[in-house]
Amino acid sequence: MARDAIKGVIYLKNKMSKYLQAMDFSTALDKEMAAMDLGAALSDQSSRRQKLFLRNYTPGALYDIMDRVGLIAHLESKGFNNLKVEIDVDDAFIHYMKLYYRKVDPDFLLIDLRLSESRFMPERTLFEDEAYQAYDMIVIEWLSAQSPEREFNDDRPQLPGQRKPGLGVLNYCFDMMHVVAREIIKDGFLDIPDHMHGALMYSKKFKFFNPVHEGILRAIMRDLSKYSLADISWGIITRTIIEEYKNLPQDYAPSEQVFYVSERMRSYFHSKKYLATYNRYYKKKRYRFDYDEMVRRRDEILKSKNIAEL
Repeated sequence: MARDAIKGVIYLKNKMSKYLQAMDFSTALDKEMAAMDLGAALSDQSSRRQKLFLRNYTPGALYDIMDRVGLIAHLESKGFNNLKVEIDVDDAFIHYMKLYYRKVDPDFLLIDLRLSESRFMPERTLFEDEAYQAYDMIVIEWLSAQSPEREFNDDRPQLPGQRKPGLGVLNYCFDMMHVVAREIIKDGFLDIPDHMHGALMYSKKFKFFNPVHEGILRAIMRDLSKYSLADISWGIITRTIIEEYKNLPQDYAPSEQVFYVSERMRSYFHSKKYLATYNRYYKKKRYRFDYDEMVRRRDEILKSKNIAEL
């Protein structure tokens, strides 16, 4: 695997968030090395890292989870048979899981998932007095699910940054996340969507940790519900979604969106401070969409830029 070529992509999430702190696995490794021959310890560590995803799962165990949540049956119903799981982990403890059909080849790749374990240390100002705490999270560094055999059409147009049509597997992925976070005792999953449409898709199970961002997202969903995912995404890019109180285009600022699993993280999202801030922004924000201007600006952008590169 040409890791150097993709490091700039997979470390993007951690660079975007100043609140993520890499987990330190060195203490346990030092104790292990002190008890064994150094060469044997390094060999054992290398072997385990190659075989275990998130330090717990073999390819077979991941396949079993996918089967349990219905993902395997879903893919087989679409004609993707003879599924194969490949895992790896790099020197920065970024964990890779790739799902292929028929053979392990880039042209037969269905799902590409890259995760890391991080300590999430949010802004203290988001918490009620004495309630601050850090969280142990699984960070989604990269997730793509694409159909190599399908083409985009009017019903499913190409989204900014998208290269291939999707597989309709996001809900299954959410179910997998819940199983994994429960089994390895994490507070939840964390993602930083780089496009508005990503935040909208994840909003089925994820919430922005910052209640202001959550209130804005839900207000946009409320006021622009008749528009498609692609329309809203382009509306943000072309600055044609207008917040009426200030009469200014609504920006999208990527930030931490969380799928919480633990009770202590659930308590944060149900706290009086979070709910009060969320409700205040959700109620006061009102949006209008200059759709015709969006179409004009979108067409102008696409004259010189490839949609997959946006």
